[in-house]
Amino acid sequence: MCDLGLARFLSINELLNHTLFEMLRHSLLILLIFITGACKLEDQLVYPELTIRPNWIVTDYDATITAEFVSLGNASINVYGICWNKTGEPTTRDSLVSYSGQPQIEVFSSTLNDLAPATTYYARAFSRIGLKTSYSNQVTFKTLSVQLPSVTTGNASDEGIGTLNVQGIINAQGATAITEYGHCWGLSTPTINNQRTILTSTLFQGNFTSQLRGLNNNTKYIIRAYAKNATGISYGNEITYITSCKSAPTVVSNNIDNISAQSAIANGTISNIGCSEITEYGHCWSTTPNPSTASQRTIFKQGSVGNFSSALSGLSSKTVYYIRAYAINSQGISYGNQVSIITL
Repeated sequence: MCDLGLARFLSINELLNHTLFEMLRHSLLILLIFITGACKLEDQLVYPELTIRPNWIVTDYDATITAEFVSLGNASINVYGICWNKTGEPTTRDSLVSYSGQPQIEVFSSTLNDLAPATTYYARAFSRIGLKTSYSNQVTFKTLSVQLPSVTTGNASDEGIGTLNVQGIINAQGATAITEYGHCWGLSTPTINNQRTILTSTLFQGNFTSQLRGLNNNTKYIIRAYAKNATGISYGNEITYITSCKSAPTVVSNNIDNISAQSAIANGTISNIGCSEITEYGHCWSTTPNPSTASQRTIFKQGSVGNFSSALSGLSSKTVYYIRAYAINSQGISYGNQVSIITL
């Protein structure tokens, strides 16, 4: 009986071992088929070939590199561009300019910005399909020493009606000494052909200030610092500033007509309303010089540019009177020139 049980046990054990062996064999066969298929698929893919053309353009702070797809391959490109570094064999983990999707043309150019002057760089074009990245030949270039001045536009502050103080910084003079610097301004992006300040004191590097004068009230100006050397002109960043409105009206006292013993007609002109609506205007008069709105006066509301007249009444005969036109807006009171009369 024991021998029979042992035989049965061995038979079951052998069966299990055989089954496990067959399962392992089939699994290995499936894996081999998968790997073989993947390899065949890999063999069927043709990856892009790239080269960098030799006609790159290098300045002190940037470089423009032109690359060409010698072959686009037979699969869709996900990303392509230019990568660069200072150590060689750059990859997409370094600085790069990239473009998404299939390139529309075989040749493309990229500008590498924010480079350091007088520095050696290495660049390669790249393209990516899935997880695989292909690279072009490597090129080496060296940026130029700083040529033009480097300048930054600082903050602006209001210094009164029509006047601004603007800060600037000269970061580097460039290849030759700076001969002129300052700020230029206008209603659109300004150059030195617009209004500008001109500073000529020696400054190789550091801060400077310009005072902009003759500005209009309530106007948006664009301002840039600039600096010149023998190589050319460079400009700083643009800033914008809206000037404040701090101007009272402008008014003129004109001739006095129809003078009698007790009355006269005073004439005046509002030549500019200032920065806000005129709320009151007229003439004021007294028997002492420089009459004000605290003296006797006529009152008109909501004035505009143009001529006006006031009837002066209640005057005394044979008396000297001093008369001034006036106008008021939210910025204050303005008086015209003083005129005088002697009643009959």
